[in-house]
Amino acid sequence: MQDLSDSFKFAYQGFPDAQKSWEEINALPYASLYARLDNGPQGFMVLAFAEPSQHPSPNLKWLSGDHEMIVTRNSRIVKTVNFAEGNLTATQVNSPDPLSIGLATIQMPHTWSRKLDWQPGNHSGYRADSTFKRGKPQNVSVNGTPVATTHYTEDVTLPALDIQYTNDYWIANDTGKIIKSYQHLAPGLPAVTLTHLKLYQGGADD
Repeated sequence: MQDLSDSFKFAYQGFPDAQKSWEEINALPYASLYARLDNGPQGFMVLAFAEPSQHPSPNLKWLSGDHEMIVTRNSRIVKTVNFAEGNLTATQVNSPDPLSIGLATIQMPHTWSRKLDWQPGNHSGYRADSTFKRGKPQNVSVNGTPVATTHYTEDVTLPALDIQYTNDYWIANDTGKIIKSYQHLAPGLPAVTLTHLKLYQGGADD
């Protein structure tokens, strides 16, 4: 833990508006990513914990220098902690997340549902229905390095609130990994752009 703390001190100098060199990123022994809330400044986050879940993939807990936490599973944001605007407090699934299966291997369009809890307002158990579609090939810049990807969209509807929004995913053509995503947390909460830098190597998740 002391090593982790020392790495945080190194990694988060200048947070937010973080921009790290590949040398700095690769020197850290932890997986890392950039995170941006809506159109705000870019922050650098490192993987603090990989915890077992009831799913085949672990819950990955990413921490910022300001102690915000993003929890991902198969690159989907399933929970947040200490966000000033409010937090996604739980994601409940009864069938495999298409992100865990691999969007490149699924016939499109593909439908799926989950339930969301979020704060403020004690919102609990709202069903979110998703339709995934395959888009076009796109080159995405990851820390200044161009990566050939395929773009996928996830159209999300919350029937009880009559709210719709769209999440975006960019999957590297060579590895099949999600390297960038734009995800809405829940109605009234910010959208988050994640750009994966050093991928988690310990299991099924990115």
